[in-house]
Amino acid sequence: MANPVSKTAYYCTGVRMLDAESAHPLVGDTWAARFMDDEGRAFFDEFRGFTIPNASNVVRHHLIDELLRSRLADDPRRRIVLLGAGFDARAFRLNGGEWFEVDEAPIIERKNAVAPASQAANPLTRIAIDFAHESVADTLASVATDAPMTIVMEGVLYYLEPSAVDHTLGTLQQLFPRHELVCDLQSDTFVRRWGRPIISKIGEYGAQWRFHPADPAQHITGLGYRLESATSVALRAAELQRIAMPPWVIRSVLPSLRDGYQVCTFRGA
Repeated sequence: MANPVSKTAYYCTGVRMLDAESAHPLVGDTWAARFMDDEGRAFFDEFRGFTIPNASNVVRHHLIDELLRSRLADDPRRRIVLLGAGFDARAFRLNGGEWFEVDEAPIIERKNAVAPASQAANPLTRIAIDFAHESVADTLASVATDAPMTIVMEGVLYYLEPSAVDHTLGTLQQLFPRHELVCDLQSDTFVRRWGRPIISKIGEYGAQWRFHPADPAQHITGLGYRLESATSVALRAAELQRIAMPPWVIRSVLPSLRDGYQVCTFRGA
């Protein structure tokens, strides 16, 4: 993968692969191993020792899975756009939905080679984009809709400059006026106090954290969204016994850890 941010997709897929191979999987993404070619496994080997971040990454994916399952239970034909999809396999794993995966061409090509869209359990369209040179508005214009739908940006926003976050979310509001945004956010305090080891390691490969304001959810509500829910990744990881820390410690003693890394849902204000 030439794009350093795209290369981090191997990291996220690697932790799901380990989860699927474990005795008690949380996500159970058995498709993840398909995407891990020699390049991906070599890349992920550098991250196997990051036990807590790896567990938290799986919990993040689980939280978004649960959100999407809830939406699909209410509306089995709901349109779901995965923007910066990486090696996501939810269109294969979850029941229902009309799915759109949007990412850089090398990722889309790899997915098409080892997990063709025709094998998905649900309707799936893949769309390649060069984020550095192509317009999100132009790329997604053909799938614009004013129907209720969900856009997932998992592990994406903190790689963007704040101005790019503003522009991208403004574009989504124009193309999909009734969309729900599902994303994970990290505060500046969390990045500096808790996330530095894994962030520094990822940074060695050229992928830098750029969007981590003091209150990222507040930044997004300032763009015309309304915060619907915010779930602490760390607290949920402790509750699920995926990290060795009592939930009460995170809940009552470590607010910067509790609130600094969250899966959030937003709707138009």
